[in-house]
Amino acid sequence: MDVQVDRDLIRSEREKRAWSQEHLAGAAGIGARTLQRIEATGVASYESVRALSAALEIPVDELRADAASPAAQQVAPARLRFALRWLGTAVMLATLAGVGGFLLLHDYQKVRVLRTFEQWVTAEPSLDAANRANGR
Repeated sequence: MDVQVDRDLIRSEREKRAWSQEHLAGAAGIGARTLQRIEATGVASYESVRALSAALEIPVDELRADAASPAAQQVAPARLRFALRWLGTAVMLATLAGVGGFLLLHDYQKVRVLRTFEQWVTAEPSLDAANRANGR
């Protein structure tokens, strides 16, 4: 089972000790690529979290990200940016095509267009899109 962890805490504790990712991975008994993924995404298996907790001498509860953490709060702005981007695209297309073009569509076509837009807005933003929006 995957666990959300405070990736900033892991990185700061590693850097505070002047450890490389490879050194921490070795001390924790996990792969270096696994540690890179954990620091990049904030997602880890429970076993990896326990290993990092032991290596860094930090309780597991402190490594886990709670709902009030900054990492969890970044999901909402990413989703909002995603929705606003699509809304802006839809407004631009509607302006270019004109409202008359939409009104000329048959009812079933209008429903299809609106459902497609709704799916775009409610879809989970991809990790790549969120990283590009955050400038990473």
